[in-house]
Amino acid sequence: MAGATDRTDETNDSTLSYEEAHRRFLAVEDDLGLFSARIDGVPFWERARFETHREAIRETTPLGEAHTTVSLQRARLRKLTGLLRNVAVGNPFLADPAEIAFVGHPRRKQREDGLWWDVYCDPILEALDLDAVYLEPDHDHVHHTPAKTEDVRYLDLVKYGGNLRRKFLPPSVLTPADERFLERVEAAFAERFGTGLDVAGRVRRDLVTRRCRGPLYRRLLERLDPDIVVLVVSYGKETPIEVCSDLGIPVVELQHGVVNPYHVGYSFPGDRTKETFPDYLFTFGEFWGDSVELPIPADRVYPVGYPHLEASLAELEDGVESGSGDANDDASDDESDEGGEQLLVVSQGTVGRELSRFVAALAEDFSGEIVYKLHPGEYDGWEDSYPWLREADIDVRADADLYDLFAESAAQVGVYSTALYEGLAVGLDTYLLECPGVVQLGPLVDRGYATVVESPAEFLEAYEAGAASPPEDRAPFFAPNAIDTIGAALAEVRERERR
Repeated sequence: MAGATDRTDETNDSTLSYEEAHRRFLAVEDDLGLFSARIDGVPFWERARFETHREAIRETTPLGEAHTTVSLQRARLRKLTGLLRNVAVGNPFLADPAEIAFVGHPRRKQREDGLWWDVYCDPILEALDLDAVYLEPDHDHVHHTPAKTEDVRYLDLVKYGGNLRRKFLPPSVLTPADERFLERVEAAFAERFGTGLDVAGRVRRDLVTRRCRGPLYRRLLERLDPDIVVLVVSYGKETPIEVCSDLGIPVVELQHGVVNPYHVGYSFPGDRTKETFPDYLFTFGEFWGDSVELPIPADRVYPVGYPHLEASLAELEDGVESGSGDANDDASDDESDEGGEQLLVVSQGTVGRELSRFVAALAEDFSGEIVYKLHPGEYDGWEDSYPWLREADIDVRADADLYDLFAESAAQVGVYSTALYEGLAVGLDTYLLECPGVVQLGPLVDRGYATVVESPAEFLEAYEAGAASPPEDRAPFFAPNAIDTIGAALAEVRERERR
């Protein structure tokens, strides 16, 4: 059904801006009443929305792919291996019941201690005395070890066990009337965007997956019997959230990235809502909850801080006080004598080509050192994707600690990465390249905390004039005393749910 590929008069064979593509997406939702429609007894659109939006943006704007992908053959082998291994290793169905079940972030970060950290959950689990079980989804069908988290339980049995039923005994979820309705949905998107989007296929997969994995999630949660489920990244986890709701288990989400009006995983303007949204959202600070129309009441949004950032900043400050920062200070002095300072570039796959080309051109005239920090999704194959970086006078980094780079730098350049907010918290002057998606950081520009530039010459002029100034108070973005605040917030949620 998603076969329409001809451009319409409305798009005029031109690439859409990010803002215009987003506006058209919302218009289709409104015109068709997608949030009030149900298929197989559930509000299907809230499950298909995020991926459909991403496909629409990818197909009609210059944004690229966010991350590298694993080949189909390797993925199948990893799935089978993970399923078989999970029967004996990290089997969640063999875990003891716990008061809190954490569903962590699959993409761990390896730190200086050699351990792979879940930077959102591990600081909490390490600091608070919680009766908790930790459940880990896979990352590209693998799990990073050795993990910082103690007694990790993997969700492969639930995910791939459900996939086996989906492959060999898929339930029927679409009626002929549903098929016709989805044809109209695809036609509406094709008219607005000038390209076909596979809405019907996505909805079918989502609803079949719900039927196949739902019973396994229910069995697991009934066994673990938690008072609360705490998860990272709620979109894509609609089925376990639905099961939690059926079982009367409140769900708390820990913020993991930028939350803004253009992020359809969190932004539900007007009368839009989402039944399978977490009951509570723990944000980095007040700024985030105030920036978007969430589908939950304001009193269920807790600005708790970001423990990983807070601990990392404390380590940097301790290093300076103890004298371990002297080498960096000397390096900075040397650079100043030469008339330059270190510029940190925060990359991400969706805009990597544009950003890397910009920086390669900038390197010809910038007097200081440029460090290009790749996003994890760019580690593999960046030399082929961005060959101009190999030829430029740029220090390209993959696994370097981001906070060490913050401490060594005077300014940062990016587009809309969450890391840019963290750099602001360190006190870096911030410049944003005019690229698709930069509008997501509009609030920083409006407040004078960041400056948008379109060319190397414009950047150099703004940089020399000191056009960007970081906020004096980072608390609105990252609330202080994160661990204590999170502990108190969890206790308050449990008390609210007992009433």
